[in-house]
Amino acid sequence: MVRWLPYFIAGRYLRSRKSHSVINIISGVSVAAMATPVAAMVILLSVFNGLERMVRSLYAAVDADITVRAREGAVFDLSSLDMEALRSADGVEALSPVLEQGAMAEAGGRRTIVRLRGVGPDYVRVVPVSDHMYAGTFAVAVEDARSAVVGHRTAQELGMSRQAAGDTVAFYAINRARFSSLLPVGGYTRRALPVAGFYSIDDENGDVVYVSMDEAQRIFNYGGRASSLVVKVAAGADADVVAERLQRLAGDGMEVLTRERSNSIYRLMALEKWGIFAVALLVLAVASLTVVGTIVMVMIDKRDDAATLRTMGVRRTAVRDIFVGEGHLLSAVSLVLGLAAGVGITLLQQTLGLVRLQTQTLMVDVYPVELHVTDVVLTAVAYLVVAHVVARLTVGAVLKDNGTI
Repeated sequence: MVRWLPYFIAGRYLRSRKSHSVINIISGVSVAAMATPVAAMVILLSVFNGLERMVRSLYAAVDADITVRAREGAVFDLSSLDMEALRSADGVEALSPVLEQGAMAEAGGRRTIVRLRGVGPDYVRVVPVSDHMYAGTFAVAVEDARSAVVGHRTAQELGMSRQAAGDTVAFYAINRARFSSLLPVGGYTRRALPVAGFYSIDDENGDVVYVSMDEAQRIFNYGGRASSLVVKVAAGADADVVAERLQRLAGDGMEVLTRERSNSIYRLMALEKWGIFAVALLVLAVASLTVVGTIVMVMIDKRDDAATLRTMGVRRTAVRDIFVGEGHLLSAVSLVLGLAAGVGITLLQQTLGLVRLQTQTLMVDVYPVELHVTDVVLTAVAYLVVAHVVARLTVGAVLKDNGTI
């Protein structure tokens, strides 16, 4: 039999009136039942794409493309590294040392614990935290003047408003050179700095206070030391390749991590996305079982036609292919409807923002979605594989139990 003939006959069966109207109703229900999880898979994967994009945009203001830190110990000596070689390495656009430790901040009689982060002059080229200023400017060192840039959470706990730029904040940190657990009085360093501005990213990073690198080294008594180096990768360069290059320059005593490796939230989101895909695929497999009843009823309804074809000399495998083709056509219709619904709803949300977030803690007010062609293709392929297996097993089982077809 010609390869396309089973699908031609299956198409005629699909369009023709059935002897029992209930078969048409069940066929419509089957198509809708199979189209729904297809649309849901496209929408769910798009939602996770949007959430991942939102998280990346949020963390881009605090996470560098590449972080270099000591394998052992909290700090390392900057003189132990060839800084010029690291800065001039192929694929490196900018590099800045960072020294971060815990400290106590005091202003207006109120105190709070902060993460005091000393940064170099090129830090804003590496991490665009200056794009998130809501008052003042990101200026931690201007000529001989030194100042601090305060996060919104620290500002709230210290009772500082956006008009407080220029006010003084005092920082207290343990002085490792003279601290004694027996006589702790005087075993700390105090430094008062004017506030240059305030920034807001998210609550998790709202307690970071930025100061100049030399100021942090003075407060923590870590002269010439840093806790990490942060690197901005040049446009078009591969972060993993640049990280390997920096690892060779930094040596075995240092650890070079890309953003994905240094922050586990990216790996967690990827695992969640494919976990949801696996669950949705299971739901899709269960929904595809609705086609079983439709195929069985069509086979019973067209039993006389099948017997006629057998009398005309058509092989049993060709008859099987006709009813498998019927299942394929039903699946194709539901696939087209499901993809159209999923892609349409996703694009409407992506362009018009129909569903909005009722929260003031995030930087977006529209539920984030992002449609990827690869997700649509993956959904279609997975669905077609499941539908083919179900249709073939169903037809094979019916033909095995019914010798008249």
